[in-house]
Amino acid sequence: MHTDGPLLILAGAGSGKTRVITTRTAYLIHSGVKAASILAVTFTNKAAREMKERVRSMVRKGGGRPVISTFHSLCLRILRREIELLGYRKDFTIYGTSEQVSLLRNLMSDIKFHDRNFKAESILEIISRAKNDFSVPDDDESADPVKEASAFLYPRYREALKSMNALDFDDLLVLTLKLFREHPEVCDRYREQFRYIMVDEYQDTNRIQYDFIKLLAGQRRNICVVGDDDQSIYGWRGADIGNILNFEKDFHRTITVRLEQNYRSYSHILQAANGVIGNNDRRMEKSLWTKRGDGPKVNIFKADDTEDEAEWVADRISLMRDDKNISFNDMAVLYRANTFSRPFEEALRSRRIPYSVVGGTSYFERREIRDLTAYLKVIANPSDDLSLLRAVNAPKRGLGPSALSILSDYAQSNGLCLLDSFGKTAEMNSLSRRAADSADSFLGLIRHFQDKFDKGRDMGTVLKELIEDIHFRDYISKLYKTPEAAFRRLENIDGFIDSVRHYESVAQSPSILGFLETMALTDLIEEKEEKGGQGVTLISFHSSKGLEFPVVFIAGTEEDILPHKKSVDSSEGVEEERRLFYVGITRAMNELFITYTDHRRKYGKEVPSVPSRFLNEMPEESVNVVDRFEEMDPEQEKAYVKNLYESFMAKFEE
Repeated sequence: MHTDGPLLILAGAGSGKTRVITTRTAYLIHSGVKAASILAVTFTNKAAREMKERVRSMVRKGGGRPVISTFHSLCLRILRREIELLGYRKDFTIYGTSEQVSLLRNLMSDIKFHDRNFKAESILEIISRAKNDFSVPDDDESADPVKEASAFLYPRYREALKSMNALDFDDLLVLTLKLFREHPEVCDRYREQFRYIMVDEYQDTNRIQYDFIKLLAGQRRNICVVGDDDQSIYGWRGADIGNILNFEKDFHRTITVRLEQNYRSYSHILQAANGVIGNNDRRMEKSLWTKRGDGPKVNIFKADDTEDEAEWVADRISLMRDDKNISFNDMAVLYRANTFSRPFEEALRSRRIPYSVVGGTSYFERREIRDLTAYLKVIANPSDDLSLLRAVNAPKRGLGPSALSILSDYAQSNGLCLLDSFGKTAEMNSLSRRAADSADSFLGLIRHFQDKFDKGRDMGTVLKELIEDIHFRDYISKLYKTPEAAFRRLENIDGFIDSVRHYESVAQSPSILGFLETMALTDLIEEKEEKGGQGVTLISFHSSKGLEFPVVFIAGTEEDILPHKKSVDSSEGVEEERRLFYVGITRAMNELFITYTDHRRKYGKEVPSVPSRFLNEMPEESVNVVDRFEEMDPEQEKAYVKNLYESFMAKFEE
């Protein structure tokens, strides 16, 4: 029921914060605030969709709709209207990670950085961090060579993006903030529109998001932020926990509300979580509690090695399914990173237990999808040279490196984009007749389909025609050795056509540019939001945030893994690792099992393991140390032995 002035809602894990945000939004509207003047910002498409649906159900028809959006979608909307003030055209395209890496590799090759042991991905990470700090990479001569290279490449990378009228994901935030700072009249216009601002997951904001929100709030300071400093686990990608810890200082006369009742977990699980997180110094005091009752204690198991750990977890999963009739879908195995999934996959497969791994290759990163996307990007934005270079040889059409170099040199010398040079082949004496014909043909193809898409025809049908015109299915079929592999790729092509048709059916004003926006934001924001497919979920701590499971197994709880060996040199690093463990614990609703090993294979050698320091921080009264047969009645033991036998027979049959 709070309306005006700054409000900080400290929302503990499982405390129903989404309900609080949506109910507050509905209350503002019922109190007479115009819906269009309310802005709610969150980090994922899933959260934004859920908030929209809840608000819609609470507000009577005709009450209007607030703007509920992710940070990046909001900034994209603003830039589509205003970006010409920054020297870009409104038909800019958005580059994903793979395109950013390709661009950096091209730049590194041009300036001979390929002779040095640099990875484009490492440089991209440094550039991204600098952008989100609104700074430039450190070019101090004493810095390491990768930082030197990043400082050298950064301005060239920015210039290359702008020349192709392209933005990367970070630019959506960076350029919007730049726009507001350099054109205060634009900022004032959006301040006038958004008089009430709410920010979800505030502990995950970085410096640039903080500056953006503070500018937008202006003198009214009608800003409500919701978050949990104890779940701030993205420091490695720029999130600043100080944003939430210092909110009361940054916004004077803040009202602070603590949501400490947990509706998800049993008490023993929460006591274990409270015991761990209470050891952090940089946090705002809160303690989770529940009315659900004590529930089972947290079980800790010591395995001999990696394989033994995975076998025990798989056996316990099988027993819980047989003995307690718990669905495989209701169980999850959490670990530090996806590199730890292999032994669990093997153990589950040997028992024929269905599972899904969250965090595989994105659908939009598959080769055939990236190829087709490149065509659409050139059609939407002819200045996109990088996408053109991908599309022009998928499939190959007689334009090799030599021909493309001639075309590129001509384009640069005459201030043209690469596609425009394809129409000037008569002026290039060094270009072969075959290459000139191929360039003319490709230019004709792009213009033909620009016209078709512009006429507002069925986009899915036009895309299908494009695929047929370039014989793309034949091209993909020849790339893969087995019919099965080719079939899966051809299915992906059909899926891509379906995704275009779905977009067209729900968009108010469908366009290729709009589809590319939707695709980019879905691919980049929706980082493993869903649990995945059927069966036991195998998932990293970071990907599990926001999810919940009736039964959770946390594996690899050892020093050098959790906390990670790179984090133990600083108190800030250890505290973020503790928060990561806290997030893992609070995913469990009913039962929690934590495992560690006596020794683990690292770099081809068996190395003794040390139990994580975090295990000793859980209160003894909430913990139960188990062995393989503890608390098993005769029927459970019989089921356990039966599972072992069936597992052996399955391996024998294979």
